This record gives sequence, structure tokens and C-alpha cells, in this order.
Amino acid sequence: MVGRLLLVFATAAVLAAVPAARPVGASTGSSWSVVTTPATGGDDILLGSTCAGTVSCWAVGVTIYNISSASTFAPIVERWDGTAWSLQPTPALPGGNGGGFFDATCVTTSDCWAVGAVLGAAGGGSPTGSLAEHWDGTRWSIVPSPTPSGAVGAILQSVTCTTRSNCWAVGFGTDDTGAALHALVERWNGASWSIVGAAATGQAFDQLDSVTCATTTDCWAVGAAGAVQQNPNFLPIFPAAASDQGLIERWNGAAWSVVPSVSSASPDGGYLSSVTCPTAAECWASGSVTTAAGTAGSTLLERWDGSVWTRVTTPDADPSGGNILGAVACTGPSRCWAAGSSGSFGGGGGSGFQPGAFVEQWTGGSWSIAPSPTVGALAFLDSLTCARALTCWAVGSASTRPSENDPGLRSLVEGLTLPASASQGLLLSASDGGVFALGAATFVGSMGGHPLNRPIVGIAATPDGQGYWEVGSDGGVFAFGDAGFFGSMGGVPLTRPIVGIAATPDGQGYWEVASDGGVFAFGDAGFSGSLGGVPLNRPVVAMAPTPDGDGYWLVGSDGGVFAFGDAGFFGSTGALRLDQPITGIAPTPDGLGYWLVASDGGVFAFGDAGFFGSVPAQGIRASAPLISIEPTPTGDGYWIIGSDGSVFSYGDAQFPGSLVHEHLAAPVTGASW
Repeated sequence: MVGRLLLVFATAAVLAAVPAARPVGASTGSSWSVVTTPATGGDDILLGSTCAGTVSCWAVGVTIYNISSASTFAPIVERWDGTAWSLQPTPALPGGNGGGFFDATCVTTSDCWAVGAVLGAAGGGSPTGSLAEHWDGTRWSIVPSPTPSGAVGAILQSVTCTTRSNCWAVGFGTDDTGAALHALVERWNGASWSIVGAAATGQAFDQLDSVTCATTTDCWAVGAAGAVQQNPNFLPIFPAAASDQGLIERWNGAAWSVVPSVSSASPDGGYLSSVTCPTAAECWASGSVTTAAGTAGSTLLERWDGSVWTRVTTPDADPSGGNILGAVACTGPSRCWAAGSSGSFGGGGGSGFQPGAFVEQWTGGSWSIAPSPTVGALAFLDSLTCARALTCWAVGSASTRPSENDPGLRSLVEGLTLPASASQGLLLSASDGGVFALGAATFVGSMGGHPLNRPIVGIAATPDGQGYWEVGSDGGVFAFGDAGFFGSMGGVPLTRPIVGIAATPDGQGYWEVASDGGVFAFGDAGFSGSLGGVPLNRPVVAMAPTPDGDGYWLVGSDGGVFAFGDAGFFGSTGALRLDQPITGIAPTPDGLGYWLVASDGGVFAFGDAGFFGSVPAQGIRASAPLISIEPTPTGDGYWIIGSDGSVFSYGDAQFPGSLVHEHLAAPVTGASW
């Protein structure tokens, strides 16, 4: 989840001399590196980021034109397609107004939100209302969002979604100067945004800067509250209110309430910018311990252990002060990062504004400063997001050509590609319900040792890898970890047995598929069609969803491929004579191709799917039928899995181990990564 740092739109002259950073590719080691980004010609500041997958990420913020005088503001949106960042068009704001984005989130590749604020006419001045825009897979469009009564304007600082029809955005109402008044919480119900009451803090002023949800009934929001308004001079990424303290609120499915959190001893205060939860019982909130003047002092990280919030020791990048962790993100309980800036803020702007960006990392025992680029004397990071356990992005802004009248702010993106050992893993399920976690996969339970009405035939993992579902041939579904139970065909008479299960991209639903091509949708899984009742040459053996979950493919044992919803047809082996039957299908990360695998390990690639090898091509005769093919997160490789637990790795797939030397009580029937 991204970090939230309030923005009051104003101007400043930045005098620090800053050398340009040398753009390089994303690091594939343990350090961050600067990645090339496009420029608008104005002063570009990225404030939010999100990823719908490894080849679909977004960074949003604000562009300031004529920053030295008569400034105007416009939203900026950049997109990562797996190769490069590019600018994306957004609709003109009504009435000639300006505005900017503070955060973004994606449910799927075709369902994203960006939130922020609308400014006065001609794009200058203070906020006049909140701003919400939606991405439908093709374009961004403005969606009405309310402004609270009693406020002149509003800023939405953060947004998160648990499903397509359940999103939260938080921020605050503003007065005529753009300063914060009271916390603002809005909820999307699938049709419209509406205001939901935030918890009463008992303070004169309060605001919320970040929100995240573990489930639809368990959300967290953080910010600050106190007797003094937050009103920074230049950017809303820095606190500016003496004696205010950090604020944490929790949603229990019915109402928001204040949860006790860390308070700093007077005259110091606190300010929380970001919150994320790697598990339901573990969360992190980041920000700064503020000075007596209300500005950033030392780094602040609080940890939720399922019962209480406590402060965890963190290093400061600059011992002289000005340290703030504006964003925190995790790929698991023992792997987190926090990003921000340190050094002189000059009151949030002006000639003393010379922050430096830095990143900290958590490895399960302590926080430490992580290797990251020295961009120059003026740089700050405002948001962090990670695509599964593969790639992380930190975004913000840096000055490349400062002058007396123009700070020369340009979008700053730093990338980190995690080693394969941290991002690659496989889950194998056996017909008796046993589950085996290989590589980086996590074991959270199984049906092994439990009586089953019918054998297990498939497994599907949740998007964060912290849970999974097993499915039996009778349609019974068993949920483990953070996987929710959304229904099943267990107990319902079936014409033909279930042969597989596939999860929706957001993990809030799944499909079951039967051998006659019948498809059964649960949770937020959409029904896009099926082959039930259609004569088939051979039985259906597997299904795979598109990246946005708005379609899927079914494949028959003869290699016939059937596309539904927004799934494209890229070819099949239906008209070919096969040595062995097809047993599995897997899509590429962008959904523009797929692989088929046969029981002898033969691989057939279609669309943009690359061929990286197969079992027969190696001259290997498998000792047991091959039952599944699973792609790597990048799509530049795959694993082929056998019913004896054998695993064959191709392309960038690392060998995660296998079960061939284990004594299996039952054959492997399903696999997922």
C-alpha cells in the first residue's frame, strides 16, 4: 500500500544544486536503482503507485506548470507495461480546473482508481473538491465524489479496494487556505462514492493519510490529529503542526473507531503517512516523530501484532533531523520496505528545501537502511508498491536542473527486482488433499488426513500467496490461510465431475470447471459462458482466467481451446494429432497468449507466449504423467509438474525442489504458484 503525504498546492523556489541521476534498469540484486521515466515539461511529482500485476503498474501525482508564479496544476499518470514507463492521458477537469492525484489502486488490470483533489479555476489556488477517476482497461474517466459539508474543498489521500464493489478512500476536508479540517472517509459500493463517518477523535483537527484492508470487514486508516491544523508550505508529504499525534482508525464491518497507538512525549508529536498489512494479524504504519515546531524529526514505524500497536526501532538517514518514512509496503511478514526523505525541509519549501531520498528494509528481525541511489541533494520518495514478491517500486520526485525560479522537479522512480528465490514457488496438491509448498510458496494447511467424499483435483493460490483453495471432484471447496470461502458445488448434483479451480485476480472469488465444460462462479468471479450442454470431442481438463478476471479459457484433452469474456483466442492443438493428451493451460502475464502442456511434457505456445523448452525436447521420458504447467511471475519461463511430484523448470523458472524422492500417499493432481 502506498504512503500518504498531504499536498497543499503552493509554489516555492528551490535553490539547491542537484546533479541528475543516471537512469538505469531496475536492480536485480538487493539494491534499488533509478528507472527512466518520461517528463511532461512541467515540474512532475509522483505521490501514489499501485500494481495490478508484474506488467501493469501505475504511478500518479501532480504536474506544476510555471511553478515560480501563476502556477497551474494538472494530474500526471504514468504506466509500466513490463518494459518501460510512459505517460497516460487523463480527462480534462471540468470548468478549467486543475488538480492532482495522491494515490491509486487496482483490483484488476481493467479496474483501477486514482484519487486526489480538484483545484480552483485555471488550476491554481486551494482545493475545491475531491477527485476520483476510474480506469476500465481502456481509458480514465472522472467519477463523482462528494465533498463534506462545512468544508471548502477536500483531498483524498489514499484509496484501496477489496473487491470491484468495495473500495475505500480517505483524506480530509479543507478550509479556504487548503489546510486540513477533519478526516474524510468515502466508500465505493460498485455504483457511487458516498461519505462514511470517520471516528470522532476529540481533537480540533484530524486527517487520514492512508488506508488498507485485509478483508471487507477489517480495514485500517492512519493520519494525525491535534489542536493545530496541518498546513505545510510546499508539499503535503511533510507534517507541519506542533503537538499533533499520530491517528489510527479501524473498520470492523460496521463502523470506524479510534485504536490506541504510539504517542510521543511533549513537546514532540507524531504523524502517520502510510499503513500496510502483510497478514491480518500484522500491520505496519510509517511516518515521523515530529519536533516541537511540528516538522519531521525522526523516523517512526509502528507495528500491529494482532492486539496492540507498538513502536519499533528504526534508523534515521540524517542524524540532524527531518526524517520521515512516507510509505511502507510488504511482500510478506519478514520482507518489508519503507521509503521517505530526510534532511532540511525549509518549512516545506523555499531555499532551505533540500531533502534526500532513502529506503529502509525489514527482514523479520530489525529495520536497516537499504542500499539505494544517491539521486542528488533534492529528492523524496512518497509511495511504495510491490507486484507480488517479484518487483517493488518507490516513486517520488527529484530536482535535476534547479534554478532560482524553477526547482526542476522531475518524476523519480526507483525499482527493485527481487531474486527468484524470494518470488518463485509452487504449491502442489495431491488427490488425498495433501498440500506441498516448494520454493518460496507458503504452507497454511491442507485436507491431508481428513476424510474426503471425493478426491482433490485442483488448487489455486490467493494473489498474495498467503492462502489457497483446494477443490474436490464433487465441487467441494476447502479454504486455507487468507483464502475466503465463497461457496461451492459440494452437495449439488453434477452432470460431470469438477476438474479444476481458478482464482479471480483479487482473490475474492473463484471458478470451478467440470469435464463437460460447465463453469460455476463464486464470490466476485463473473460468469462469461461455458460449454455445458455443448457436444465436445474430448473432455475439458483445465481452465485459466485472464489477468483482469473478465474472461477465461477452457481447454480440452485434445488441445481445443475455448475463449470466453475478454479472453482472446490465439490458437490451439484441436486439429493436430497429439502423441499424448493435453492436461493443462496457463496464460501469459498480459493475457495475450497461453501455453498448453501434454501428459508427456510437450509444450505448445500461442500468442505472445514464448517457448522455453519441454520434457520431450530434453530427451526425457517422464516416469509419470505431467498434469500441469505454471508460468513464472515474469512470463519468461514455466514449470511443468508431474503426478509423482516431479518438477521441470524452463526459461527463468528456478528449480524449487520436487517430491519425486518422497513417498506420496496419493498422486499430485493440481499445482499453483
